[in-house]
Amino acid sequence: MFRSIEAAIMRAIPQDKCLHVIAGVLVFAIAHLATWQVGIAVVILVGIAKELLDHFTGGDVSVWDVAATLSGGLLGLLCFAR
Repeated sequence: MFRSIEAAIMRAIPQDKCLHVIAGVLVFAIAHLATWQVGIAVVILVGIAKELLDHFTGGDVSVWDVAATLSGGLLGLLCFAR
């Protein structure tokens, strides 16, 4: 039963997007020390910077990667706000 749930999640959410979510949480965790607004702003900037880096180094550029990074930052905000 659990293996089928895990397999469904892995099919629905690519590993790349999961890594972006994790990165967003970690960036927010570090950057929110000033304020939560600064934390979210830094997450957005880091997400965009990563895609710019991908553009100039031949990587895959995707607005969905930025969205996944931001969703990680928002997840971090939810954990922070409790």
